Amino acid sequence: MKKKFASPRKLISAMLIFLIVSSLALTGCSSKSSSGETKTADGKTKFTMWTFVQVHADYWKDAAKTWNKNHPKQQIDLKINVFPYDQMNQKLQVALNSGNGAPDIADVEIGQFAKYTKTNNPPFEDITKEVEPFVPNLVKSRTDNYTVDGKVYGLDYHVGTTLVYYNMDIMNKAGIDPATIKTWDDYIKAGKIVKEKTGKYMTSVETSSSFVFDAMVAQQHSDMVKDGKSSLDTPENVKALQTLQDMIYKDKIAKQAEGGQQDNEEYYAAFNKGEYASVVMPAWYMSRMVGFMPKLTGKIHVTGLPVFKDGDLRSAGLGGTATVVTNQAHDKTLAKKFVVESKSGEEGSIKTWTILGFDPIRSDVWTSEELAKPNKYTEYFGTDIFKQMAALKDEVGGMSFTNNSFPIIADELLTNGLPKIMKKQASVEDTLKTVDAAADKRIAAGK
Repeated sequence: MKKKFASPRKLISAMLIFLIVSSLALTGCSSKSSSGETKTADGKTKFTMWTFVQVHADYWKDAAKTWNKNHPKQQIDLKINVFPYDQMNQKLQVALNSGNGAPDIADVEIGQFAKYTKTNNPPFEDITKEVEPFVPNLVKSRTDNYTVDGKVYGLDYHVGTTLVYYNMDIMNKAGIDPATIKTWDDYIKAGKIVKEKTGKYMTSVETSSSFVFDAMVAQQHSDMVKDGKSSLDTPENVKALQTLQDMIYKDKIAKQAEGGQQDNEEYYAAFNKGEYASVVMPAWYMSRMVGFMPKLTGKIHVTGLPVFKDGDLRSAGLGGTATVVTNQAHDKTLAKKFVVESKSGEEGSIKTWTILGFDPIRSDVWTSEELAKPNKYTEYFGTDIFKQMAALKDEVGGMSFTNNSFPIIADELLTNGLPKIMKKQASVEDTLKTVDAAADKRIAAGK
């Protein structure tokens, strides 16, 4: 009988998991210190947190100081570790699956969340009771994203209000006022004028990410999931992708985004140089502009999205990262109170804007005077930037981002859908039907 050997891919995967588990055990990356102590010498409760974004770490450093100021009898000592995105996801999954080595608190990106909630016992603490007093002021779609069987397991940083960012140097040169652009047809017509008069592209189209497509789907009250199955080939979704494909090949007002997506340094450089008249991205993209596109300070104007037809929404809530308390936290009660108050309380919500430049999930602070005070974002975008976003707060569409099937559907779309449609001009409808079938096969097989 011929002896069977494991494939090289399986061997490498097994070795990687072994190394991560070993690393967790040796370095003591759990909520406790290597000596098992959970208190500092002066009596503060020690917590560890993992995140994959440095600005999130800055937010939580401030949150810990704020908590200690407001709760002198419940002092905490928060140690924050910032890992690369892929590394953190793998470390966290291994730690939670093994039951050892996880932090007390962690950030979980919205696309990863469903991977942890497929079981009847998610490895996160139920924070429903702690969130309940704040619910009337929280944007429901953002709490729904992290609610499983009626229980809330995480809170986002932001709503992710999707906007059109216009470079007014280019728009003025073309003689176009963004206020006159009401529909996607208007947008395309304006794009043709921009191209003719300035030689610049109106926008870009993603080939390895789907922020713009997702926004177009959500604003039409559509989705990518129905009854746990892939539903990419709906008329609304086909219309969205056909519009984007046409922008490149038929209307010639767009080109493929540098690096395949609009959230990378190659693309930032292109937009900063004035390659495009506009870009469609969520509100958190403001931090990218402030950090990576300094030449455009004072030149960007934001609006809601154009619509396909009356009744469509002018925005969508995209992206997101939930902060969770893991089931390995040593003081779960205190950790939950800290996380929920920091994300849902008025002071923490305001700092979501002043520190991160995000639109808070607590909508009643959107009209707060604190959000109109000068900071690096008002310096860049103007003092009325948040008033412009607040006008859209009741028109923010959503999708089933945390449905268990969503990661599989999104993976199939990004791997076998968008590249063919946008790079090879494949039929939109036929490709989406093929992607639906492939995704449903994986969903049925639990892969």
